[in-house]
Amino acid sequence: MIYLTLCLTHDCNLRCGYCYAGRKRAVSMSRKTAFRSIDFGLQQACREGKALGKMTEIQIGFFGGEPLLEWTLLQECREYAEAESSRAGINLKWTLTTNMTLLTEERVVWLMEKGFHLGLSMDGNAAMHGVWRNYPDGRSSHAECVAALEWFKGREHRAELICVVNPANVKHLEESVRWMGGACGLDIMLNPDFGAKWTPEALAALSAAYEKVGEEVVRRYRAGNPLTLNVIQSKIGAYVKGGYQTCDMCSLGEREIAVAVSGNIYPCARLVGNDDLENLCMGNVLTGVDREKKLKLAAARGNRNPKCLDCSLRARCLQWCGCVNYVTSGRTDWVGEFTCFHEKLSIRVADRVAETLWEERNPWFIREFYSGVSSGDGNTAAECQD
Repeated sequence: MIYLTLCLTHDCNLRCGYCYAGRKRAVSMSRKTAFRSIDFGLQQACREGKALGKMTEIQIGFFGGEPLLEWTLLQECREYAEAESSRAGINLKWTLTTNMTLLTEERVVWLMEKGFHLGLSMDGNAAMHGVWRNYPDGRSSHAECVAALEWFKGREHRAELICVVNPANVKHLEESVRWMGGACGLDIMLNPDFGAKWTPEALAALSAAYEKVGEEVVRRYRAGNPLTLNVIQSKIGAYVKGGYQTCDMCSLGEREIAVAVSGNIYPCARLVGNDDLENLCMGNVLTGVDREKKLKLAAARGNRNPKCLDCSLRARCLQWCGCVNYVTSGRTDWVGEFTCFHEKLSIRVADRVAETLWEERNPWFIREFYSGVSSGDGNTAAECQD
């Protein structure tokens, strides 16, 4: 599959202090650039399909800034892509990442009808959300986000919450996870702020919060109402599969394409920023791809940090993510110290959750991760993999 992200605008109606999408300015993508970006993505998908000898797919995502500021352009892009992909025989998938404040019931209905999966940026309860996710005048955007959650009742599988954890808001994480779990049935993506300065005190607070979050996950499984948190379930899933698979991993510079407002091509949406990283720009959709740069970026995928070579957790670690590596170390192929800390923490908490629920033969846990495996045969989780 080809993953194409269109950064429709550098503008945003919020001023979130940790935002990695660059400085906010009223500059948006032209229709010509947007349509050419779609053409470019479809061309890549056609090439992949021919190489594989089968029909391929392309996932088109809209990002910003705040993409809903360009609602009309977004709709036009979808219509154009549907027409062009139909002619090319390519299947389409759709995603949108939004701060929720510009959603309306009418827009949500349209997005659902058109097959979108939404990433809803919401940092938890009012206390945690209000630390960073505010309007230019300092007002919190939490009330608007809570109101928008109502439109996803009965559509929980079509959206997920994206919660950014930062040294300044981590103290609210435990209560926020509990609040989010009760406020809606959406999966929760806890995204640590990899670019932040994590002091020893902040790291200790993060560790304590994750331990408490793990306890909440166990409680919810016991109650028959599991809570899905990426930092826990993804690590359990990776264990069950024997590590992250190739299809799970970053395709930086190859199958992953992000297009800035200017038309510049980057290997990941997280690396677009201010659109000024020449070393990561692979060309422009209007003028063509710099193949030498593209090949160089593709060759720099993975992890060359020698400290990781003999690590027993390597197969379940995010060490393959080029954009996270770049943010934490300045290199796409080098794991930074915070990534190492966070991954060890996530795996430790996930393993404690899994061991507890396996020992209890929790039916919800067994069904999710070990369907087809008897819960009463006396085997351990590890033995069930053999």
